[in-house]
Amino acid sequence: MKKDDILDLKIDSLSPEGGGLAKYDDKTVFVRDALPGEEVKAKVLSIHKNTIDTKSVDIIKANPARVYGSDEKWANDGYARLANLKYDQQLKFKEDRIKKLLNKYGFKEVKVNKILPSPLTKGYRNEIVLPVREVKGQLEVGFFEPRTGRFIPLNKSIITNEAVVTAVYAVRDILRKLKVPAYDPNTNSGFIRDIDVRRSQGKKGMIVTLITHENDRVDLPEIVGLITEKLHNVNGVVLNYNPHKTDEIFGKSNIPLWGNDYVEDELDGIQFKISPKSYFQANGSQLKPITDLALSLLDLKDTDKLIDAFCGVGTVGLLAAKKVAAVRGIDAERVSIQDARENADTNKIDNATYYNGSVEQVLSRFAKNDEKGTVIMATPPAKGLSHGFVDAAAKMHPRRIVYGSTNPDTMVRDLACFKKKGYTCTEITPIDTAPQTPEVKCFGVLVPED
Repeated sequence: MKKDDILDLKIDSLSPEGGGLAKYDDKTVFVRDALPGEEVKAKVLSIHKNTIDTKSVDIIKANPARVYGSDEKWANDGYARLANLKYDQQLKFKEDRIKKLLNKYGFKEVKVNKILPSPLTKGYRNEIVLPVREVKGQLEVGFFEPRTGRFIPLNKSIITNEAVVTAVYAVRDILRKLKVPAYDPNTNSGFIRDIDVRRSQGKKGMIVTLITHENDRVDLPEIVGLITEKLHNVNGVVLNYNPHKTDEIFGKSNIPLWGNDYVEDELDGIQFKISPKSYFQANGSQLKPITDLALSLLDLKDTDKLIDAFCGVGTVGLLAAKKVAAVRGIDAERVSIQDARENADTNKIDNATYYNGSVEQVLSRFAKNDEKGTVIMATPPAKGLSHGFVDAAAKMHPRRIVYGSTNPDTMVRDLACFKKKGYTCTEITPIDTAPQTPEVKCFGVLVPED
């Protein structure tokens, strides 16, 4: 077998990252745009020790749930890996994925509630960050193909709000017109690295963040002037300076260039300021369902002291503040904590305090100083929780821990760590925040075993 060979395959299942899985000569074959039960002819793209990467060139027998037309392209190129599958089957795949992981780790007793679908299945994202590269002598925005890391120019996004997409491509065209050099990671040179556009769900404001390798440029005023001239719904332009050769998107410094350096949003009467780099739910149609679910699972009492770990701009903690005695939020991102503190002040919430630093270290300090939280909300990034976090949380003996995750693999791994510390997961509720992709958010409830 060699590159470009054509294989006859029967697809057994969906990969957790989307795309079909099959077997060939004792190797696992990944077929980018295939679905379970399908029979396909697939072209070999690359061969590895235990795996083969392929792309179907002919579907002999199709899955009845296959979606045809332009959506197949999105699944094939990897930008929206499940766009070729009907939405009800996407939801089933995500729910089943969590159940299989729980069984794998011996959590057969954990109840998995029915997944909560997204009200919007396309055009739902209020923020998009796209890398910028030069392709065939022209500046392009795009994404990095899963598995290969190849940069693919993108001229449309089926999952992003139309106004946000329009703004991204308008900025791209302005940069092309002024011949602004794209970043080259090989030489760590060039000016524009990424373009980030964030839209307010409720108040409709929008900010453009230019993530750059240099902190200034002679035609920067002209760039800003053209952005504000072309995009009347933009009320702020920000430069984020990242000079380092790194996979991290954002640098430490945000430099306001024009207008606001934040967007504002509102939820259940609470006003939120959200800066570049600060986390806020991108799927605006799921923002209220997520927070309602989190608050319901926390089951708060007026005597509770809530610790909101990985708190972002303070979304859950500030909504919970009126229900509890005190809130302490922790986040490693300095800008997020600044936003959370301002949001507490703006909303005249005086029982919420926010701490910037390593979440694990701050929580460990709380545990050491006997500053216990009776309830803990933990919403870590995809890499999950550290052993130090689990240790510190368990030492506080909270009556309840709610774990919100965007990565079921690391979540179930962490549930096993909590079990060793005397905390058992009673239920998990999945919620779909990323239709057309394999991503799924889920919330698990942990309680003491004794």
